[in-house]
Amino acid sequence: MALLVCVLMWRLGDHDLERRPSETLFVTVSGARIAGTIWLPDEAPTAVVALVHGDGAQDRTSSGGYAPLINAFLDRGFAIASWDKPGVGQSEGNWLRQTMSDRTAETRAVLAVLKERFEDTPVGALGFSQAGWVLPGLTRTDADFLVTVGAAVSWQDQGDYYTAVRLTREGYDAEAIKATLAAQEIEDDRLFGPNATPEDRPHGMSRDRWQFIRLNRGADARQALSTLDIPLLALWGAEDLNVDPTRNPEIFRETLGNRPDHSRIPARIVVVPNATHGLLKAPEYNWQLTEEWSRVAVVRFLLEGRNAYAPDALNTMFAWIEGMEYLGGR
Repeated sequence: MALLVCVLMWRLGDHDLERRPSETLFVTVSGARIAGTIWLPDEAPTAVVALVHGDGAQDRTSSGGYAPLINAFLDRGFAIASWDKPGVGQSEGNWLRQTMSDRTAETRAVLAVLKERFEDTPVGALGFSQAGWVLPGLTRTDADFLVTVGAAVSWQDQGDYYTAVRLTREGYDAEAIKATLAAQEIEDDRLFGPNATPEDRPHGMSRDRWQFIRLNRGADARQALSTLDIPLLALWGAEDLNVDPTRNPEIFRETLGNRPDHSRIPARIVVVPNATHGLLKAPEYNWQLTEEWSRVAVVRFLLEGRNAYAPDALNTMFAWIEGMEYLGGR
């Protein structure tokens, strides 16, 4: 029993960030003060990683969901920075009024603070899902390396894929799905297009959320990827239910490979077997939304911590970041 308790406490430790050395992080962007935390490893960090959120009103730890990831990175010797989205936690502003370019500017401001704080240490960003439209807008003066997880190239295509997967899981056949997507495209233009008004928004949707979709529904990463000058590791889970894990890696590979100086700027495309949108083990954790997780999945995640990630997913990130240390004379 004592051994069982010790093992349990050890596993739950992956969700504890209070024991970790940390510093407060503040940066002002467009007149709003953004608040966050920098967690520090026990020794001098070998690299600094800024976590960039996906969609939703996320605080600096994503309601605790980031804790196992952060602890794993700290144990590897990296410092980790994350912040509350505007209007969430201690940050001012409203994230629903941001474009993807606004989010890029916010990330750039945080990275500048980190570069000043950790002089002569590689500084980069790790972004999830929606951050795939944020990070490619950065340049080599902003970051030394980038990692994306579950990035979509096109907002519109991502929405179609998400809906098609949901309908498939509900038992719709291919023809019914095709018809539904065609009807949805027409309806979306009416609800969110250039002639739409707040009164047209779907029932139950807030005005801010409606405006956020209108601002960003044309997002597409191709142009930014075609000029990206930062080493990039792009990861997808092979069982991703939110973002197409076949087509998006293909577009990334083609677009990045067509850059005139692509041979000088490393890029690696990885599809992780049996992994979800967030690179967790698919058999145990594959839902489109974390709110849909079963109670068993929630308890399992608490017990597994970092071991909930698909095999080698975290090690692939670690190896990439450590390999960036030599770039630029570092």
